[in-house]
Amino acid sequence: MMNMFVARALAAVLLLAAGVSAQEILYNAIVYTVNPSQPSAEAIAIDADGIIVGVGTYDDLTSEFPDYTLTDLEGQLVLPGFQDAHLHAVEAGINAQLCFVEADALIEDIPYYFDEPDCTDYGEFGGEGWVMGAGVDLEAIVQELETNLTARYPITVLDESWPDQPVVILDQFGHGCLANTAALQAVGYFNSPDPPGGHILKDSDGFHTGIVTENAQQKLREAAFPNTEANQQVAYESLLDALDELRSNGITTVSDAGGFYHQAQIESWERAEEEGVLTVRASNALYVYPDSNTVDQIRVMISKFSNDPNKLVRFNQAKIYVDGILSLSTGKLYEPYTYDPFDFYRNEENWSGFEYFGSNETLNFVAKSLVDNSDFQLHFHTTGDAGAGLALSAIEFVQGGAKTTGPPHRITHCYLVDEKDRRRFAELGVVADFQLAPSSLTPEYRTKMEGFLGRTRADTLLPALELYEANATITLSSDWDADTLSPLEKIQTVLTRPDGRSFPDVATVIPMLTINPAYLLQHDDTTGSIEVGKFADLAVIDQDIFNMPVDEISTANVTRTYLQGDLIFGPGADVSRVDGSIEISETDPTGAGSEENGATDPKDVEIDTGGNVAVSVEGQSSSPAVFSSLLAACLCFSVSLLSFL
Repeated sequence: MMNMFVARALAAVLLLAAGVSAQEILYNAIVYTVNPSQPSAEAIAIDADGIIVGVGTYDDLTSEFPDYTLTDLEGQLVLPGFQDAHLHAVEAGINAQLCFVEADALIEDIPYYFDEPDCTDYGEFGGEGWVMGAGVDLEAIVQELETNLTARYPITVLDESWPDQPVVILDQFGHGCLANTAALQAVGYFNSPDPPGGHILKDSDGFHTGIVTENAQQKLREAAFPNTEANQQVAYESLLDALDELRSNGITTVSDAGGFYHQAQIESWERAEEEGVLTVRASNALYVYPDSNTVDQIRVMISKFSNDPNKLVRFNQAKIYVDGILSLSTGKLYEPYTYDPFDFYRNEENWSGFEYFGSNETLNFVAKSLVDNSDFQLHFHTTGDAGAGLALSAIEFVQGGAKTTGPPHRITHCYLVDEKDRRRFAELGVVADFQLAPSSLTPEYRTKMEGFLGRTRADTLLPALELYEANATITLSSDWDADTLSPLEKIQTVLTRPDGRSFPDVATVIPMLTINPAYLLQHDDTTGSIEVGKFADLAVIDQDIFNMPVDEISTANVTRTYLQGDLIFGPGADVSRVDGSIEISETDPTGAGSEENGATDPKDVEIDTGGNVAVSVEGQSSSPAVFSSLLAACLCFSVSLLSFL
């Protein structure tokens, strides 16, 4: 556990600017600590810095802290704040503002959705003359084309309604879009081959369908929603909307997995912290674009890296897509798909999916360069079993074949993991991050996937229990807004899998939403459990989910959420008081770059011909620093603190 003095040093820079947290005792509660040495309690004492100073009985804590304010929780359950290690907060907020097209919409009906009253300005969004929508199901679009011989291509229908104005309609999973001719022409796609990591779908005669998948959509997204000052405001307000949802679900830590730094995501998060309205800790990702020059992109990403432990927001994760998704037959498999809905485009026998980066060598080079030179944690997206194997091999390459001794890397989604690869997670110290949404565990979904994969592979989908039994560290995240956000619904789902592959009990699952993601995101020394010396990041729930039918857990409600002792959701919550942007020193405590956000100038990043990347920042140390003013009074701890931080 973190030394109490270190916690206070960190708390000093994360204090609430408009006032400090109340000295408070939460009592008459069922406290589940996720601390094996003290699994349960009935009361928690929180000091003015938002640090837990006591966990125990009401009598003991009121005796030790007689002047603290008392808050009666009336028998409710208290858990460590939930930590969601994979979601899309900014995108969720933006998508909620776009004209919504139903997933099962027929191709001919799509334009009518833009005449709906709640479709602002008929879909003109972003201020650049583009029309944007969201929600289509590309698989359903292709099925309609297959089964209805009179169905027209989406591009034809969109061109009829918007002959001159570019149109982009995002899919419901973030892996593709529909586009009209004007949009394809605007980004140079109309007469171009497929870009790296993506597809611009044409039929066997070479005619455009208007379907764009995987990384090819990014140029369209960026053209429709460029990083202008106006769009930065839209993205910022979208994040604020997302924060409302997070705190109402008891979520106190996230990792935003989008990472599209061309689309105002960095600016949104940093502004929220600067303006004192950020109500989560965030260890966010930066997306690795497979169609960008590898060396130049590594230089840019290193310049944007930040890992200041004294801020709420960090950008220290590298989001690397290895493959696509199974329902678009773009997830990479060891053996071919049994059904490929896009064979009209590929016209390729024995299709087994594709790799974003095209080769193992490129994937390994990108991964190792980012880790070796800026301490990025690798956040691999994989859905196919071969994709998972490629990601594990890249991590093995980065780590020299050994188990990690530093911050862990992760593989997210893990829809398929071959049996021979499952042991490698524990052997390499790789975190397996699952999103076990209700929609992905239904018998209907399994039947659909059997069509793509065959029975044997469909029976092994989402092997969370198997990896847990293989001693892998498991985290459960949401992938919101592609899937449901609620941690309580997630808990119920993983305990009631229709295929019988459920986790045994609530106590097994809670660490996957608390201490395990805290470990993954490098702050399990200050969060993830309820124990003395840690921040009071807490979720209060109106029912005891340990002692109720597991198929009713989703009926429980979060009634209060605390971030570092501050009530950010619940009766009397005041989120305007949250501020984690206090200046802490004249030098960057990360040693990674500028004093403002930990970033370096791309021109200061040098890449030699051997493929090694080096960061040179004039006048700054490469070793972590601490707060000299806070530590001066405690010289006896200085050596241990420096090594710790």
